[in-house]
Amino acid sequence: MTTSREATGPSTFARLGRKAAGAIASSRLLRGGKQLFEKNRSDINLPLSKWEKLQSGGWLILRDVADGRFPPTFTDQTQAHAAEVNFGHALPGFAFDAFLDAEMRKPHWGSEAFGSYSRKFERLLRLIERVTTKEHASLLELGCGSGWMAEFLAIEGYDVVGTSISPDEIAQANRRSEAVRIKGLETRLTFRVSTMETVDELFGDDERFDLVYVFEALHHAYDWRASLRSALACLKPGGWLIAKEPNELHTLIAYRGAKLANTHEVGMSKRELLSELRSAGATEVRVIRPRLNDRVSRHWLMARK
Repeated sequence: MTTSREATGPSTFARLGRKAAGAIASSRLLRGGKQLFEKNRSDINLPLSKWEKLQSGGWLILRDVADGRFPPTFTDQTQAHAAEVNFGHALPGFAFDAFLDAEMRKPHWGSEAFGSYSRKFERLLRLIERVTTKEHASLLELGCGSGWMAEFLAIEGYDVVGTSISPDEIAQANRRSEAVRIKGLETRLTFRVSTMETVDELFGDDERFDLVYVFEALHHAYDWRASLRSALACLKPGGWLIAKEPNELHTLIAYRGAKLANTHEVGMSKRELLSELRSAGATEVRVIRPRLNDRVSRHWLMARK
């Protein structure tokens, strides 16, 4: 059934907004932003200052507002999943072998990147230590990428299963498992291919986890609500879910990169995340940060089954 709003199309206010966005995008003010984005389309690693990123990203958003394509919508699950699987192959100006090499070096991408990632990992580890014992507690990671975080946690003494939608990433991650084995460490580190929406289907009723974590990956899922429910289903009674995800303005901030890489990059609402966790059956939900939501700072949330 078609509603009257759908039948008549955008409201007068929306049409005026699109027209204004198009006029600004076409103006001399943002001509430089358009030129920068065109260069960026052939080289995803084009060195851009923060101001240049703002220029090119601003032009792109205004252009897509004018065309009715922003904010982004995703209506084809198969297409969205395929884009995530092919991510490493689709980066403009970045060879796939170079992408794989970079992924295996992560988080060793220079002092600034390493410092940022190590601080985030430390926070995650402290949260895990709050609610588990280190005696081979079982952890499940959703959206593990090439598995650097799962490897670090295995070295800490946890038994870890990492999952990714990408067979390429899992092939890379399995090299980390071999590295841990060669070190002779008494722990388990395995990786499996799965979408986040269906990760619970990988495991039987006797294969439940003490803790599930998802680190800056849930917002890539086609259906983050189904992914949260699937994650909670993987937990033992009393087990914990930890999620670190971008706030709402991420949709604006990451839009340029998402368009270049053809990925699903959307910010997440704290209110909606908390509501979904509770409706999915979490018995306790904790907001670690930010206490006062500024819509910019990244969410750190915990939920108990």
